[in-house]
Formats: sequence, C-alpha cells, structure tokens
Amino acid sequence: MKPIYLDYQSSTPTDENVLKKMIPYFSEVYGNPHSSNHQYGLDAYDSTENGRKKIAQAIGAQTEEIIFTSGATESNNLAIKGSFLYRKKKHNRKKIIIAATEHKCVIEAANSLTSLGALVSVIDVNDKGEINLDQLKSEINSEVALVSIMLANNEIGIIHPIKKISKICKKFNVWLHSDAAQALGNMDIKVNDLGVDLLSISSHKLYGPKGIGCLFVRRRPRIRLFAQIDGGGQERLMRSGTLPTPLIVGFSEAMYIANQNLEKNIKKLKSLRERLHNHFLKFDNKIILNGTELNKNRLPNNLNYLVEGVNAIELTESLGNHVAFSTGSACSTGSIEPSYVLTSIGLAKEQALSSFRISVGLKTTPEEVDEAAKIICSKIDFLRK
Repeated sequence: MKPIYLDYQSSTPTDENVLKKMIPYFSEVYGNPHSSNHQYGLDAYDSTENGRKKIAQAIGAQTEEIIFTSGATESNNLAIKGSFLYRKKKHNRKKIIIAATEHKCVIEAANSLTSLGALVSVIDVNDKGEINLDQLKSEINSEVALVSIMLANNEIGIIHPIKKISKICKKFNVWLHSDAAQALGNMDIKVNDLGVDLLSISSHKLYGPKGIGCLFVRRRPRIRLFAQIDGGGQERLMRSGTLPTPLIVGFSEAMYIANQNLEKNIKKLKSLRERLHNHFLKFDNKIILNGTELNKNRLPNNLNYLVEGVNAIELTESLGNHVAFSTGSACSTGSIEPSYVLTSIGLAKEQALSSFRISVGLKTTPEEVDEAAKIICSKIDFLRK
C-alpha cells in the first residue's frame, strides 16, 4: 500500500481531466507550434495560444503578458536577472531587494548578479514570518531596480501583503516581482489587484504537469527584460525554445479547473487542515505551530510544526513507508543544514531541525488525515523514549 501523501506543497498529482486533455497532443496534434507553413504547426500554435489565453484570463492578465517557461525556477531567474540587466543598462539601477525567506532560486538568482555589480538587500521577517515593511521603506529608493517578494511562503505558508508592497515600490518606479508558485490554486490571484509587474507561477503545484510554468510580464506600463536563454526568441524575444504544446494544454486546463472551483477547494483544504491540526493539539502541547495562526494570512493547505525532542529528518525517514511529508523545501533536501526560513523567524538550529511541514491537498481524505495523525503521533512518542 502506498504511503499517505501529505506533501502537496512539493508537488501535486496531475488531475485526471487535465491528463485526458493532454493525451491527443502527444500523438495527434504533434506539430511544432512555430511551423506556420502547414496545418500540423498551425493546429499546435492555436492550441498553445488558446492555453495562453486561458492562463491570462485566470490571473486577470492580457494574453500577450504570459511568457511560457519550464517552471517557477526559470520564471524567477528570468524576472530577476532579466529585469536587473535591463534596468542597470537603461536606468543605471543596481539594487535588488528580496526577503530573507524567499525560495532558494530567488536568493541564488539575486546573489549571482553581485558579480555584475548588483547590490542585494535582504528584508527581515518577524517570528511569524511577516515582512518588515518599515525596513523595506527605508531601503527603497530610486537606485533600486527590482523588489522580489513571494506571494506566499513555501515552508510556513504565510501570505505577504503584496498590495502594500506594490504601493511602496511605485513611489520610486521600482519594479515588483512576486513568486506565486505556492499561492496558485490556494487563493485568488489577479495581477492588477496585486499591483505586480512580474509574477511567476508553476503548473505542477496546481494538479497540472511538471516542466511548464510562466512569467507574467506587464505591458502597461511596459516591463522589459533581457532574455536568459538565447535562440529563436519564440516568447516575444524574452525566452527561446520550442513550446511544449501538451504541457501548455495541461497547464491551462489545470488553471481553468482551479479557478472554477477555487472557493470550494479552499473550504475543503481548510477543513482538512483544521482536522489534522486538532489531532496534534490533542496529542501533545510540545508540538508547536511555526508561523502565523491558521486562519491569519496563511495558505489553506499548510502546516509547519516544531516537535520538541524529535529530529524531523529521523521522523520523516522512519515514516517514509506510511506517511509522506517534508522537513522543509523540497529543493533543499539532501542537506542537513536547518531551514533558513525557520532560522529567519527566530528558531534555533536545533528547533529548526525538529520541524516539519505537512500540506494537505484536494485528493486528501478525512480518513487519511485521521490515520496519518495517528501514525505520526505514535512515532513521535516512540522517538522520544
């Protein structure tokens, strides 16, 4: 029997309806969407553009503002590196501002630019993971090229006040990028409401296929980027490479399904999460919730706990055949270093190493929640003895 899956923030299973939609594009509509001189190519092109339109509509963007990428990591790199290089050359702006709890790819992308003259400023968070807006206000000026703050955190699930941050940025004509990979499907996302200039999203967090994502790039006022992948310039000269028609079809269908059922899905996720949380509360007062309160600026599918007296890696590995969950960001697994997100909110190294993340999903059942809680609590008891 397969383990109970409670790691939906790492990845999601592809929805059956999404998969059905994709299948014909592997064996029937298989032309290159950039081959415009025959019907095979034209059919593939129409499919990719219909997908682009559906994704744009889902986030309140224009079709031309969607640039396809391989996922959120590439989108984040394109947004950060592409905008910095453009603004440095055109506007002599050399400063980048990020938060201490950004995804690893955002931190690494920003830091990689220091060799090209970038000045990277890191904004602190409090013990709940909330951005220090006063520090942001003191750091921002007309020398800043870009602010990159994630919409929701991948480990502790906190939702950041992007609207407020946007207003701060606009005073100095600073471009704002937000990594929305974790927020997708867990909250309503509309780019004009948020006030972002650039937004990264990824399909596999949304019950869509892996290997496809996109970057929203605002057209009015116009945001320009220097491409990071050279070639045919297929994506409005910002990104090169043949578009993967089946993946785009799947991605756009997943976006459509998620938007149609958003309120119902959020309600379900909150109910499952609360059920699981209540099991832990009843079990032991030494299981402490990391981050903000459950229903205060937190993703509906996220739980992150500090378990006193237990090594989280030992816990997750010993339960691998029964319950699947994470000790931190999946992109950093394999490292025995504590999560920098958790140390940023004030946890000591030992506390961070005793913390784990659980994320429920749309395929999670109440029965699975009950069984998983029973198994995890029993193992915690065993490891403490």
